[in-house]
Amino acid sequence: MSLKNLLELRTETEKLYGKQVNFLIFSGKITSDNIFDLNSKVKAIFENGVYNCILDISALEYINSTGIALLLTIARTVEQNHGKMFLTRPTQFVKELFDMTDLSGRFAIVGSLEEAREQFKN
Repeated sequence: MSLKNLLELRTETEKLYGKQVNFLIFSGKITSDNIFDLNSKVKAIFENGVYNCILDISALEYINSTGIALLLTIARTVEQNHGKMFLTRPTQFVKELFDMTDLSGRFAIVGSLEEAREQFKN
């Protein structure tokens, strides 16, 4: 794993239904120890001018308030640039955290990568 051995973030850009989409695949833990490096990496992702995103968080074991702030920043960047963002398959821990912080309704959460891909048909 990278980012201080706590988190791996893999990124890909794929064309779906004529639209470019950034895939961000998180595995591990987002903490205060790796948020600076993670913020830099996420900022670089948007340098390609693609603001449609699918975030696969199925292997995200832990996220704290700095990680939630990062997700909100990504969502705001996507919205300001008229893109779409979907989170896929959150772990039980992440689901409960979103529920506790009233963020479940803030993010478009889908059950699978295929379901997220289908959202770009329109």
